[in-house]
Amino acid sequence: MYRLTIVLLAILAAAPLAAQRRIDLLLDAEGARRTGHNLSFTPGIRFDPEFGTGGGAGAGLDFFVTDRVSIEAKAAALESQLRVRTIGSDFIATAELGRAKIYPLSALLQWHVSQHGTVRPYLGLGIAHVILHNVNRSVGSSATGIHFKDPTGLVVDGGLEFNLAKRWGLFADARYIPVESKSTATFVGTSSSVTMNVRPLIVSTGLAVRF
Repeated sequence: MYRLTIVLLAILAAAPLAAQRRIDLLLDAEGARRTGHNLSFTPGIRFDPEFGTGGGAGAGLDFFVTDRVSIEAKAAALESQLRVRTIGSDFIATAELGRAKIYPLSALLQWHVSQHGTVRPYLGLGIAHVILHNVNRSVGSSATGIHFKDPTGLVVDGGLEFNLAKRWGLFADARYIPVESKSTATFVGTSSSVTMNVRPLIVSTGLAVRF
């Protein structure tokens, strides 16, 4: 899946040669919520990471190949509160690790329902790769950091575009990665690891500048 993401992004890099109708520059504020859960743990002391609701900013380009079909490439930088619950044979402890950095990258094929009007809905389907930044702070008295394997998955997308003027617009968007978004977290200094379903839901609103 990661290689497929790279291939799609490479295709998008060449898209402006074929997309002469319009290019939108997208700038937005984003909020993210993890909807998956932790699946399996190695034996011994159990480390259970939890991501809180977070947010940040994103940017992208939307290449219109026809009046109704576009190809969107987008990246964002988000932060989420990270805590780890440690469960042993005779104790439970929680460590607050501060803000974890999350970088979702997505490539989407979008279909715009209407060509005209002030409000224009759209639907999209594509692939996303989510970079979970490794955390090197101490996790209780046992582990000295967390290394993440970044998840990749199918992404579904929907939103509304609001026309303000010929070159300006607003948009509201929601992206969800419902499947194949598993990640592995390993804890430095221990033999412990956990498999997680990440499945982020990302909502955004921002400005579209047309060229």
